[in-house]
Amino acid sequence: ERAIRTYKNHFIAGLCSVDKDFPLHLWDRFLPQSELTLNLLQGSRLNPKLSTWAQIHGQFDFNATPLAPLGISVLAHTKPTKRDS
Repeated sequence: ERAIRTYKNHFIAGLCSVDKDFPLHLWDRFLPQSELTLNLLQGSRLNPKLSTWAQIHGQFDFNATPLAPLGISVLAHTKPTKRDS
């Protein structure tokens, strides 16, 4: 079916863009965000002006839940007073 092929392509594209040091055995952690991003991109069949996510759950608040690319490497800053060195 077309929907399954679209989801698989979206998910595989996300896996292909992860950091080279990312442990691939954690692939299942990507499923919720992959589903969310696909539903945000896909238009609703009932109201083409809305995304599928907005049709089901209401407008998505990007300020409350910021999205980042899956599997990226993050550099975290620790204040000098809280680190050992």
